[in-house]
Amino acid sequence: MSVKVSIIMATYNRAHFIVETLKSIQSQTFLDWECLIVDDGGTDNTIEVITPFLLKDDRFKYYKRPNGYQKGLSGCRNYGLDIANGQFIQFFDDDDLMHPKKIELQLSPFYSNKNIYFTVCKYEFLIEKEDGSVEIIRQKFDFSYKHVGDSILLGDIKINSLSTLWKKNILLEFRFDESLKYAEEWELYTRITYKYPNDFGIVDEYLFIYRKHSNSLTLGKDLDFEKRKTAAIIRVKLSDYLTENKLHTKKSILFFAKTFFIYYYNPNEVKKLIGYTNEAKGYSMKLILFLRIGLLISKFHSKTITKLASLI
Repeated sequence: MSVKVSIIMATYNRAHFIVETLKSIQSQTFLDWECLIVDDGGTDNTIEVITPFLLKDDRFKYYKRPNGYQKGLSGCRNYGLDIANGQFIQFFDDDDLMHPKKIELQLSPFYSNKNIYFTVCKYEFLIEKEDGSVEIIRQKFDFSYKHVGDSILLGDIKINSLSTLWKKNILLEFRFDESLKYAEEWELYTRITYKYPNDFGIVDEYLFIYRKHSNSLTLGKDLDFEKRKTAAIIRVKLSDYLTENKLHTKKSILFFAKTFFIYYYNPNEVKKLIGYTNEAKGYSMKLILFLRIGLLISKFHSKTITKLASLI
């Protein structure tokens, strides 16, 4: 079966939210879609609550993540990509809500510009409070960045998997890194948008509701050890990717230099950046000196701290 858009939804124990989400998908004004629900091994009654959708609307399909894909969001999404029939991909979460015209409006820019790889929209936050009340917040969005890769890396632009509609071929070229359990979207979209920094379309509308609640994976601060460790791993992977593919910008070099000087001390990665700026054209001597001097200072501080620790 050939469809225009494949909506890929990973789910895990969200029976209490998923029905409302599926209803919002079913209300789309654009009709040529399939929704692939990929269960990540949940133990609640998700299959029971979604069965009426599966029986009445054959655009909904239910799958269990095969063992060949790692457990987690990335594995479910990669599996969805591999079985999707659509030319375009919309990732969506099992607890959020689509505006009825989301797919229709985000497809529109592709018709007028064949060179773009994804479109992006704005979104609202739905905050569920402990007293049972609900608050909807509309943040301001600014998509007027010259280099979207820089903007995603630095966190200046608010893009996530739900706000983007992709050409499938670009996602198949890059794919999610299934070894990552946190920030996998940031890692993937940074890689894509450094290779294609301006090839996207903007839909200046609020087209979905992002639910924040006590069970939300994105709620709260990343304070636990695994998340900090993953953050360090991702930064090394991204820096190496940009270096190997000659995609660095001045902003990315400064970002990673600060990262490896201050937050995750890694002199070997700084040396790679120094080698990159020496070989590549267009980087100022001021930037090169910053890297060299910064490496010496950070190395001195590291040795000093190590020495002080040994005296305690």
